[in-house]
Amino acid sequence: MNWRRAGILLFAWTLTGCATPRPPVQTDAFWSGRLALQVLSEPPQQWFANFELQGTAEQGELLLLSPIGTTLAKLSWTPIAARLEQSGGSVQSNNLSSLSERLTGTALPIAALFEWLAGRPAQVQGWQADLSGHAQGHLQAQRTQPAPAAALRIVLDQ
Repeated sequence: MNWRRAGILLFAWTLTGCATPRPPVQTDAFWSGRLALQVLSEPPQQWFANFELQGTAEQGELLLLSPIGTTLAKLSWTPIAARLEQSGGSVQSNNLSSLSERLTGTALPIAALFEWLAGRPAQVQGWQADLSGHAQGHLQAQRTQPAPAAALRIVLDQ
């Protein structure tokens, strides 16, 4: 009888090991807030929009919205293609940087932006990010090279 009981306990113990819950699956990051972009081109350009950014630097979506919630532009990308959709139509490219430049007048460091929004420093040639306000939901980045200079300011929704 003792061997039978021991066998049942061993069987129950091994089943318990099989039923261990798996760790939660990492979901894509999501940020929303307001952004301002100033490009010191000739003539100077300024952008102000609400935004929603989700995904990763390799695959994601950036939605730019007016203050009343109207979609101004949608930029989506995968490892093999990028697409910019605006009211006037859509454009595809294999280069996300060229589409961000088409949209804003300057190439934005999208991969670094994900790091900066997560509060992690990332080096991008020509850009200097100030993450000192990250805990309060503020981010600033300046580009000095290549010309034209640009300034990006982000305030995250809390």
